[in-house]
Amino acid sequence: MFAGSALLDAKKILTAAGVQSGDKLADFGAGRAGHMVFPASKIVGDKGFVYAVDIVPEVVEMLESKRRIFNILNMEVVRGDFEMPGGVKIKDNILDFVLLVNNMWSLKNAEAAAGEMKRVLKSDGRVLVADWRRNAQHPAAPPQKMRKDALQAEAIFLKYGLKKIADIPAGFNHWAILLTK
Repeated sequence: MFAGSALLDAKKILTAAGVQSGDKLADFGAGRAGHMVFPASKIVGDKGFVYAVDIVPEVVEMLESKRRIFNILNMEVVRGDFEMPGGVKIKDNILDFVLLVNNMWSLKNAEAAAGEMKRVLKSDGRVLVADWRRNAQHPAAPPQKMRKDALQAEAIFLKYGLKKIADIPAGFNHWAILLTK
């Protein structure tokens, strides 16, 4: 019913990261397909909640339309700029997880994004970052010179007091890391 898993298996990655029933999470840069948020809404179930965050108005409309069509009640679609302090209208310290999937390469202000993620996380909250490997050869991949590797991502989050706790298997074309507050 939703985006495929040929390149990035959302359910597998979310499960490996420890997302579980009852969790509250946000996907920063949820994207047109909602590749992570729809599987996440199933995993967290009725006791959990998912925020699908995107800055592009058309993407927000599309995600909201899908949410309504499939009657997903444990999700809110939020228009927000997570590269700006306070740019996402989610309360401080309430989330178990923040996802940043296939967006690290496109960030213009990764430091501000890391700060915004930290702001919304609970004290033991986690961030899952996944993106394209530098050597990935796929037509959907961004230009190689724009890609960041896991070490670059980890260094950015470390500045905000988030530390890496695990590498997460993400397939042939992607890397993924799990960080905690």
